Amino acid sequence: MKVTALTNRCIGSGACVLACSQVFSQRESDGVVDLLQEHPSLELLKKVQHAVAACPAQVFVVEGEEDLSELTLTTNDEDM
Repeated sequence: MKVTALTNRCIGSGACVLACSQVFSQRESDGVVDLLQEHPSLELLKKVQHAVAACPAQVFVVEGEEDLSELTLTTNDEDM
C-alpha cells in the first residue's frame, strides 16, 4: 500500500499526528504534514489508515490498498 500526502492541500490540523505520531509530524514553519518514516512497519497500518481517514482536508491519496505486503509513504506538493 502506498500513501501520498499532498502537502499543498494540508491545513495543519494535526489530526494525522494525533492518530499516528510514529509516522506523521508537522513542519515547525507552517504546520504542514511531514513524514517521519517512509517505510513504517506494517504493525502501524491501522494507525496510518486512521490518520488518513481523520484528515479534515483529505490530503492523503491511497494506492494499492489491497497490497499489504509493504507500507510506503511519500509526499507530493502538487495536486494529483
